[in-house]
Amino acid sequence: MTHTLLCLRDHVPENNIFELRQNGKIEVLREITDRAKVLSILQNDLASSDVFHQLLKREQLGSTGIVNGIAIPHCKTDLIQPDMTIFIGYSVKGIEFNAHDGNPVFLVFTVLTRKKSGTIHLAALAAISRMISKHGLSTHISDYLNPEALRRIIDECEYEI
Repeated sequence: MTHTLLCLRDHVPENNIFELRQNGKIEVLREITDRAKVLSILQNDLASSDVFHQLLKREQLGSTGIVNGIAIPHCKTDLIQPDMTIFIGYSVKGIEFNAHDGNPVFLVFTVLTRKKSGTIHLAALAAISRMISKHGLSTHISDYLNPEALRRIIDECEYEI
């Protein structure tokens, strides 16, 4: 079995790390898909709306707001231009995300992959999980609520898949 490295930095361009302005789950998901459209990752309003509804549908299965201030919404769609892109939104005020622990979310890692991208979707979720653990994001979250700190840990995270 051959192993390859998943480098998160390859899937998180500079403009994909940003401060979230909204404070509710639905509004944040809309903000993220709108940003994807502005950055030409999604080509038009129809694509943005479709991906927004896919993210909402995933949330209806169960909140992607995990414990300790982190959410990882995700979906597969053929409407994005790269095979995978990851957005990292942060909020110093916190977002009501219906997280499993009932607490607000401060970091939102949104993973969008093409439907035919195979297991890269799962590899990205696993890489984010490992990064959260390695850097203690869940216990030191306030240290990472800025683009410089987030870029630093994204740039150094490579995981074997």
